[in-house]
Formats: sequence, structure tokens, C-alpha cells
Amino acid sequence: MSRAYRSFIILTAATILSVGTLAHALSSQSSITADLLTAAGLILVIISSTLLVRVLRYLMHRPRPGS
Repeated sequence: MSRAYRSFIILTAATILSVGTLAHALSSQSSITADLLTAAGLILVIISSTLLVRVLRYLMHRPRPGS
């Protein structure tokens, strides 16, 4: 398994977990903790999804071995 595929799998898992955290924080009652979880979840979603798109673009356009 190449480094790009490992990054793809890890970033996919990180994106899913951060979206779950964000959804949980948005559905909870208003508090400082919920606000911090919302902010952290949103930042993680933005970063991990941006990196995920970059890795996916690389995997889609990289040259095939042997060609």
C-alpha cells in the first residue's frame, strides 16, 4: 500500500470522525463546551476534507506503473 493510499484512508477516517463530532456538538444544548466542540469540529472538517481532496486528485491523475 502506497503512502498516498494510506493518507487517503487516514484522511477519510478523520473527516468522518470530525463530521460526527460536529454533528454531535450542533445537536447538544448551548454551552461553552458545545461551542468549543463546534469550532474544533468545523476546523477539522475543513482541514481534513481539503487534504482529502488533494490526495484524491493526486491518486486520480498519477501515472500508472508500467505505462
